Amino acid sequence: MVPPHLIVRFDGFAVESLLEDWRWLVPTSHAPILMTALGDLFLLDDVGRVHFLDMIGGEMKLVASSRNEFEQKCESREHRQNWFIGSLVLELQKRHGQLAMGQCFSCKVPLSLGGQLDTENFEPCDIHVHCSVLGQIHRQTKGLPPGTIIRKVSIE
Repeated sequence: MVPPHLIVRFDGFAVESLLEDWRWLVPTSHAPILMTALGDLFLLDDVGRVHFLDMIGGEMKLVASSRNEFEQKCESREHRQNWFIGSLVLELQKRHGQLAMGQCFSCKVPLSLGGQLDTENFEPCDIHVHCSVLGQIHRQTKGLPPGTIIRKVSIE
């Protein structure tokens, strides 16, 4: 079981809408089942496999062949650290307090645009805003060579 401080509760939220700006990468057959406190999503596909949508990195990968296997992997300290980055989340909670329902910690400056993976660059954010902004940025910047200077990003 994943400790509650490492996940976002989105009871009552339209979770399908979290993926609207990620459909360039995420098939419509994938549905959110869990969100990390840093706003990454675990998705269940139509055959029961679990995928990790790394919103900070802009990529998706298969992490378990079943929900049961995923839950077992979540018991592993190594997987929890890689997927949930608990040490950073604890520091962010000390700095900002507990997240409100429907919030995650989000980058002020996305890493793909030069932001850093440290507490100074994160703040509480609405989960829909987080998913939408990062989905749009990664769609616009996918395929650019590393080091490309980005002078403008437009968010709808």
